[in-house]
Amino acid sequence: MRRHRAILSVLLLTAPLALSSVAVAEHPVDVQRLSAEGEHFKALEMYEKLPDRRLGDDTHIAAAKSAWALGLTKKACELFDSVLRGSSLDNDERARLTLSRGIIEFQEGRYQESALFAEKAASYLPDRSPLRGRALLLWGQGLYKAQAYATAEEKLWRALAESAPEDRPDVSLSLGMTQIKLGKLSDAERALKAIPTDDQNAAEAIRLLAEISLQSGKGDRARFWIDKGKADYSESFLDSWTDYGLTKAALKSGDIEKARKATQEATRRLPPSDPWLILTQASLEQAEWARTDKSKKE
Repeated sequence: MRRHRAILSVLLLTAPLALSSVAVAEHPVDVQRLSAEGEHFKALEMYEKLPDRRLGDDTHIAAAKSAWALGLTKKACELFDSVLRGSSLDNDERARLTLSRGIIEFQEGRYQESALFAEKAASYLPDRSPLRGRALLLWGQGLYKAQAYATAEEKLWRALAESAPEDRPDVSLSLGMTQIKLGKLSDAERALKAIPTDDQNAAEAIRLLAEISLQSGKGDRARFWIDKGKADYSESFLDSWTDYGLTKAALKSGDIEKARKATQEATRRLPPSDPWLILTQASLEQAEWARTDKSKKE
């Protein structure tokens, strides 16, 4: 991937020599058209050939989006920032571009910077709106990654109240994750159960519901969620955590034999160095020792 990005960067810097078969755009609108059609490299190649005096905000934005799509995040940030430094944008446009900058920061793992951009985006939107809901969501997600869980929860509650229906599952997932960190397990369960079963976040929500049940000592309930995950989202429940969860669920329910079987199956299937397997075996061993010690005392 790094080599691929490096090649793209070199080609962009030497645009007049690259892709000679692509005609030079006569109008900035060609850059916007190509970007909208997903022809991101061609859009950037044409953008580099246009004289600066002919470039408006829409062309810069289209080029920024194409650079972003190609993984050229530094280039994308430079282009977005150049537009944001201008004064011709209305508040909605400025909020959208600032939000895009925040998403890039989040994708690059710079979570505090992401939260700052999201906060700024929200400040341009005084009234409730789905766009402000997205800014609040990113703000909360950035704060969550920065381990500021209480403040993150407050932003995510606000995001849930303002988000468009299609964004609510993302908000509910982030809210549930945050509430788990805060120890608000009942609230987290309610948030996660609000995610539709056909949503892309459903498998992760089921896993988190199983984890909540384990933390609450409800082994049978944890087993229910894990079995549901395996049945409905099998590809997401093939990992070693699933074996660990089944063993822990059996132990929470006091079924040592079922825990043994789950551990044996995990040991047969997983490499010895797998961290979840090690925890699975340790959990069973601890339970076995506790059982033996109890029998001796009796």
